[in-house]
Amino acid sequence: PLGAAQLNALNLSVFGRAARDFLLADLELLRGQDLVPELNLIHGYPRDVADAIVPTDVYDFHVDSAPIDSATWLCTYHGAPSEGLCNEDAFRRTDLPLTRTQLLAEYGDEDASGFRDFLRENHYDLHYASTPTAVPFSFGIGHLWRIAVEWPDSPVPPCIHRAPATSPGDPPRLLLIS
Repeated sequence: PLGAAQLNALNLSVFGRAARDFLLADLELLRGQDLVPELNLIHGYPRDVADAIVPTDVYDFHVDSAPIDSATWLCTYHGAPSEGLCNEDAFRRTDLPLTRTQLLAEYGDEDASGFRDFLRENHYDLHYASTPTAVPFSFGIGHLWRIAVEWPDSPVPPCIHRAPATSPGDPPRLLLIS
């Protein structure tokens, strides 16, 4: 994570200083809410194997989850921004009949309660596929998003989102997350 001391030590232009002050203000705003935000320079994330039944990396549409009332805060300041899907434009990958059959075969048992635990332990139940007509929306640059998280008795559906695809040579993302 990048800290205030590192940001303040940078030799920046007038516009760079304004951007740094904006970043620091967002960090303080979240700390003032008793959150623990981090500012990260991300060159890429690990990817799942190409033939995974359900990809579980952050490049796949997914929701965040927590055992208690929670939210995730995200802001991309530089690089490609995160993307989201409207809930009506997505469905859980584990609800697809072929995927469910493949996962049951991997699990090796028809016990429903154990299978649900298997899906949860492997985070398969948090990943979504888009409908054929879905159009992802961009979180944009410099927009601080509070995204809904899946938690017991949550009054709202979770935010379906993903990290942008990256290629070698792409600029790193400067991302705030809490």
